[in-house]
This record gives sequence, C-alpha cells and structure tokens, in this order.
Amino acid sequence: MASCLNLFLFSFLSVVFISNSQISDSLNGVVFPVTRDLHTGQYIAQILLGDSSEPVKLVVDLSGSLLWFDCSSGHVSSSRSLVSGSSSGCLKAKVGDERVSRNAECDLLVRNGAVGIAARGELARDVLSFGSVSSPATVDVLFACAPPWLLRGLASGAQGVLGLGKAQISLPSQLAAETNERRRLTLFLSQSNGVVSTSSVEDVFGVAASKALVYTPLSTGSSGSYVINVKSIRVDGKRLSVDGPLSVELSTVVPYTMLESSVYAVFAEAYNKAATKAKSVAPFSLCFTSSSEVDFPAVDLSLQSEMVRWRIQGRNLMVDVGGGVRCLGIVDGGSSLVSPIIMGGLQLEGFVLDFDLGNSMLGFGQRTRSTSDSLQPESL
Repeated sequence: MASCLNLFLFSFLSVVFISNSQISDSLNGVVFPVTRDLHTGQYIAQILLGDSSEPVKLVVDLSGSLLWFDCSSGHVSSSRSLVSGSSSGCLKAKVGDERVSRNAECDLLVRNGAVGIAARGELARDVLSFGSVSSPATVDVLFACAPPWLLRGLASGAQGVLGLGKAQISLPSQLAAETNERRRLTLFLSQSNGVVSTSSVEDVFGVAASKALVYTPLSTGSSGSYVINVKSIRVDGKRLSVDGPLSVELSTVVPYTMLESSVYAVFAEAYNKAATKAKSVAPFSLCFTSSSEVDFPAVDLSLQSEMVRWRIQGRNLMVDVGGGVRCLGIVDGGSSLVSPIIMGGLQLEGFVLDFDLGNSMLGFGQRTRSTSDSLQPESL
C-alpha cells in the first residue's frame, strides 16, 4: 500500500488533481506531496507553475499569507505577468496589510516566517498546473516575486514559500474561491510521504479516516495563523500548575515545539522529576539516557475539556541525538512568543489534520498500525 502511495504522489511531478478515478468522488481540490528536509526540519512541496516543466520547490508555511518565490531563481515562464496596482487581485492582497503599495505594479510586504524577515515583493499571476500527463488541468493563481536574499534560512534548494494561512490571497483561499467550496485544508506530515491538500480528509483519505478524527475549535490567530486553546498540560498524567487556557499556534516552519519561558520552567521541572536526566545537547535543554522512546512519560494537552486530549509521545516527543541519549523535542522559546505555545513540525508528524475553516474547527487523529490503511487514498 505504501509503495502505491509513493508512486501516486510523485509520478505527476508532485501536484495531483483529486479526481474520480484517482482518489474519491470529489473534484474540489489538489494534493501536494510533501517531504521533510532533514537539515532544517522544514517541509518541502513542489508545484508546477507557468509553462515551465521545472517544478518550483517551496517550504510549507502553515501560517504564511501567500505563495512567494524568487522569480529570478532560474524558473522561467512566459505566461507570468505582474499584477497592476488597481486590480482586484491587488485589493485582495491589501486586505489586512496596509503596507501594500498600489502603484503601476502591486508591491507588497513578503515574509519569511522561518527566520522572521520580510522584504518588498511584486504581486504576479501565472497558471498552476495539476493532474496527470494525459489529463492536465490549470487554474490562474496569484503569488509574489521576492528578492533572492529573502530565501535566507530556508532549506537548501527551496525557491520560496507555500503560504497556507487564512489570508484571502493564500493558495487554499484562492482555490476555494475557484470552486465555490468552503475553505478546507488537509495536512499530513512525515519524513517522506507527507500530504497537503485543499480538500477534506474524507476526500483525500476516505470516510474511515475522517470518522477517526477528534475536533477542537480553531481560534483567530495573528497574521492568519491557526490557533487552538489548551486548558491544561499534563506530564505522565500529572497536571502542571500553569494557568490556562493557553493559545497554541500550529507551525510547519518551527521544527520543535516552543514554550514561553514561564511555561517551560514549570514543564521542565515536572519532566525532570519523571525521567533520568543526561547532559544537554543543543538546541535541547532536557536530554535523557534511554534505549527507546517508550521509556519516556507522555505529554497531554487538554483542549476544550479534560476529556479531549492531544497526546504527544514516542517519536513525536523525543529526538535521538546518538550515544544512547534522547532529548525532549520541546524547547524554551523565550519570553516574547506571540503565543505561549508554538507547536512545531516534530509534534505534528504522523497526525492527520483537518482544518475545517468553514466551521472554524480542527480535526486531528494519529496514524497507527490499525488505522494506516484508512489513511491512504481510497483507490490505492
């Protein structure tokens, strides 16, 4: 089954149209295969843009407001055109960002969320291609051309960022507008077989996978980010003395979960009592000696009630740094985080996430051996 999934995802140059014959009865979205860059921990998607046969490699940013890349990076497309400052596309880009300039071209501020830098970019339009070689499909999309130096801190070979946030100009928002469907986003991260889709979990993975999800409300985050609320945190079943609720921002550009310093201090004290500590290994503060991940206490995030919990354990919790030492993949994020908790890629891996933006809900469910078959495209 897994080999069939790999062939399906990668045979069409990384962008696959959801069609009757390929996945389900839905015609409402696209699927982007995603792989993890081992050096940075970032997740890379590839898209076919314009009339070039070369795919554009983009870092997936769950909070990013738009798709942007370095248009001078060798990706040449004769169908690419700049968007005028008086166009409706520029007005969409302007919503929520007063720094958009409506001159002859539409200049706007483009952000690299991985390292927290920004630059002026130019809004452009081109054709996004998807589908099989025998049955291609296209749709016009807006994106930004950004200067080369904005690529700093991105994975090697990445040419830009695939923004998946709530902004009107993000790719999920644009594709939802084209299909007149409510906005949905399905995310499944792994080292080699990840998926980002603008369709629902049911459309991509089938009914069984969809019914296995647990849902929690989505809150309004800054700059279009996806945020959930946590009422309490437990280590090894014991509740920490941290006042809730705490907002948790989900991030694909942060490799490990970050806690605000005051929260981390309480968390670290509790975890040190529950495990045998070893010498720290940067960037981690809490490292332990053990032969397997199962020796370590789980971390539970209680959501809208104590009955609804997101459990973090095993490979989602510990990082093997060698020498029989494993470090906790949860770090001190300092005192100036936008949210008290930013959940990083390691903690999101292996979970199927359904961002139901029409109902402001997030569904989540972990892939296990007993459910792995239901988390593959139905027809494969």
